[in-house]
Amino acid sequence: MDTLSDVLSSLRLQGTLYFHTEFRPPWGVRVPRHRRVSRFHMVVRGTCWVRVVGEADAVLLEAGDLILVTNGAEHVLADTPDTPCRTVDEVVRAAGFTGRGALVVGEPDGGGPTRLICGHFQFDEEFQHPFLDQLPSAIVIRSDEYATNPSFDGAFQFIAREVRVARPGGDAVVTRLSEVLFVQAVRHWVEQEEQRVGIVAALQDPALGPALAAIHDEPTANWTIETLGRKAAMGRTAFATRFREVVGQTPLEYITAWRMQLGKRLLRETRLSLEQIASRVGYESSASFSRVFTRQVGERPGAYRRRLTEHANAG
Repeated sequence: MDTLSDVLSSLRLQGTLYFHTEFRPPWGVRVPRHRRVSRFHMVVRGTCWVRVVGEADAVLLEAGDLILVTNGAEHVLADTPDTPCRTVDEVVRAAGFTGRGALVVGEPDGGGPTRLICGHFQFDEEFQHPFLDQLPSAIVIRSDEYATNPSFDGAFQFIAREVRVARPGGDAVVTRLSEVLFVQAVRHWVEQEEQRVGIVAALQDPALGPALAAIHDEPTANWTIETLGRKAAMGRTAFATRFREVVGQTPLEYITAWRMQLGKRLLRETRLSLEQIASRVGYESSASFSRVFTRQVGERPGAYRRRLTEHANAG
């Protein structure tokens, strides 16, 4: 698995479809902030202005465009940049929306409708990676950009058709396809982004990219600066310096952090013993794994597992 796929798979992404809309002007909706989610809005018909709180400018979306608000930031959707807005909960209540059909706002003679498909992706609360910190507040994909990516266009058209015909099981289809769109949108952003530092720059770097791929392919290997330098076709010192300058961590710090993410997942999702987990993430004993885990995460592995188990049972 390539590095970006490994990171995105570890998000444990779960898509949720909120609704599709039939908005006639004037209309404005304020979407509140929410942790560990990425919200999406697809414009099927009409236009929509989007302003992410904290960003200076609003963005105009047209039919076929998609926006991902990547960090759960508060944002506004409206027919014009100046239209007064109500919270999404207020809009839903006022419309008497039951969860079935379209969320309808405005009068039939209010003008041409804007049709949106809206939802969100929830991330694993426990997952941490510098890639998430580097994502912009929003990613916009224009309809004309789909031409270079037929699978992207196909997913968009499939989602729009499923919502339009409202077949049984349609919500499940839309949810799964929206998860594909998320990955496609993030991948598109990575490929278009010109970064000089950070994990995105490292992924695209002809030397650091192969070294990162090696770490993710074999996280349990006994990696050293020298062996990773060979993957990068660089000398030991030059590789270590470049990795830290670009990624912001030393290679060994990155390896340790990634192993802890794998360990956290195994503690949450399996009944493996600490000895077994230690072996699976590259440590010779449960004691050595526990020392590193406690230092990195702030609690011992057993306490971490119990806490999350109790939280899941309480939920």
